[in-house]
Amino acid sequence: MSALNALARGFTAGAIGAVANVIFVILAGTAGLIAAMGIGFPAPPLPEFLYKQVVWGGLFGLLFAAPLLKGSWIGRGLMVGLIASLAAFFIFLPMAGAGIAGLNAGVMTPVLVLIANSIWGLAAAWFYDRSAG
Repeated sequence: MSALNALARGFTAGAIGAVANVIFVILAGTAGLIAAMGIGFPAPPLPEFLYKQVVWGGLFGLLFAAPLLKGSWIGRGLMVGLIASLAAFFIFLPMAGAGIAGLNAGVMTPVLVLIANSIWGLAAAWFYDRSAG
């Protein structure tokens, strides 16, 4: 398989995983889980949130094409989900005003981020493996 094919599969897998991530966050918010966790970060409008997640999910999905990631799709999905969580903790959440790890939005924010990004990583890794054809 060519490197370009692997990168295309990685971006697509990451984008598909992002849709699973968005569905989880919407369901968690609708069910009151986010509020019950004491997280006070306002949800952006759906089109903006979906677009951002799909683009960044696709970019992070490129990591699935890295030859360093070996093993089961579950292990790779959780590893790449952890990498995405670390980026959220130290780059994206502070840039959004939520502080390091989103702690300004609530002490349970890191838990929600880890769960959401694990769902993203697992969905993306599953699709990446299944698309190898």
